[in-house]
Amino acid sequence: MLLLATYASSHAALQAEQTLKAEGVAVELIPVPRQVQSLCGFGLLAEVPDGALFQKSGAENLWQVREPEAGHWRRTYEPYL
Repeated sequence: MLLLATYASSHAALQAEQTLKAEGVAVELIPVPRQVQSLCGFGLLAEVPDGALFQKSGAENLWQVREPEAGHWRRTYEPYL
């Protein structure tokens, strides 16, 4: 499942990126899309089985990423429970 984690600050996002990469998780630091509300301008994107890793890293919110439907080019984001 592709998840986007948002953080309270840029510093927290960068720290989480380092921590997760050290644990062997392939994460990508990206600008937070407009559709997602966040205090910080950066988020971490990763293909993970569940949100537990992100929650341990101090994520403020988790969003499930949906690939674009046929005829559309933009991903959509839904809150991950």
